[in-house]
Amino acid sequence: MLSKCANAACMARFHYLHEGRIFNLETGTVSAESTRPPTRRIEHFWLCQSCARTLTLVVENGAVTTRALPLGLGKGAAQDKPERRREVA
Repeated sequence: MLSKCANAACMARFHYLHEGRIFNLETGTVSAESTRPPTRRIEHFWLCQSCARTLTLVVENGAVTTRALPLGLGKGAAQDKPERRREVA
């Protein structure tokens, strides 16, 4: 059950689905016996609205960690246009 933000540095508590972002991540473990397939399961994580603006969740080496979102333009922001060269006489 989700109870707090997945960002370890944040203490926000989960109350409503519309606040923040829910992540469904596939985690798995490799069995000791090579004949058995790895065990996979879906786990649910939540980032509060504040953390979800700058972070995302990823699975690295079997552990779920936060990663900074790439810097980019938000929705509705003007995008840079390619430079236009003018011929000078």
